[in-house]
Amino acid sequence: MLLRRRRTSEDIDRDREVIVEHGPSLAKGPALIAGSLLVAFGLAALLKNNDFPSFSSSFPDGTVQGTNFLGFEVNGWTAFFAITAGALLLFGAAQHHLAKMMSLLVGLALAACAVIAIIDGQDVLGLAAANFWTKLGFAVAGGVLLVNALMPRTTRRREVATATDDTVDDTPRRRRFSRDTEAPTTVGERPAQTGADAPTTTHRAP
Repeated sequence: MLLRRRRTSEDIDRDREVIVEHGPSLAKGPALIAGSLLVAFGLAALLKNNDFPSFSSSFPDGTVQGTNFLGFEVNGWTAFFAITAGALLLFGAAQHHLAKMMSLLVGLALAACAVIAIIDGQDVLGLAAANFWTKLGFAVAGGVLLVNALMPRTTRRREVATATDDTVDDTPRRRRFSRDTEAPTTVGERPAQTGADAPTTTHRAP
């Protein structure tokens, strides 16, 4: 007789499965908000000033002047940079990893624009007009997006108990194609008799 083994706490823990469920992303929301703000600012600035200095004559060390819009000095290229950056962020806000990648790329681009404008003093590569507030806006937006590129996705761990079979079947299983040891008998055939039980035959003389 087989005794049933007592289950310990280690066996119970072994029978549990941990399911990791992905929660909401912490990078998609900021990317969506920043992208919307940049696109709205770029479109409004483009309505205020749609002057695009010639690329061939101004790039990379030309001097350009823009129009004051909400304290920011803007021109057509400044608005174009903002619209492009916002559109990339809106495109990346659909998925978690895509939002992080776009936040990293756009953040680096805006930070580079801020550094170039600070070094040049008046514009970005002779194209986009920039004053102090424009440089500050590029720097703040780039820093926020670089931080957003590090945002994780929330997860939740849930334990699920697995079904275990503690009963042991002691009955031997019969082989599917096993043969019986006894020889089969044919219907109507009488078994042969030997020895004392065998009938005797008497021959009568003529």
